[in-house]
Amino acid sequence: MKIKQEQVESVCRLILGTLKEKKMITFKVPEPKVYQKLVETFVHNLKQEEVIDEQAKEILEKNLEAHPDLDRQKMFLMIKRKLAKDKGFVL
Repeated sequence: MKIKQEQVESVCRLILGTLKEKKMITFKVPEPKVYQKLVETFVHNLKQEEVIDEQAKEILEKNLEAHPDLDRQKMFLMIKRKLAKDKGFVL
């Protein structure tokens, strides 16, 4: 599922707002700079996950040719988890 830029920004505003409200964060740099870095990090993470998804799909398609009776969704998730673990990526 593709997440829109507006949704990313909304989630990041919510995260920062909640952390500020609960006094769980103090800023050493201007808040807009923190917000921008959070958005950039979030988008970067989503792009990394998309790459893993594409790799998992490729591997799945190769395996489905040899074993068409495999559960497609279950195999995709297993492959994706393995790729993520190998890359040190937390899903």
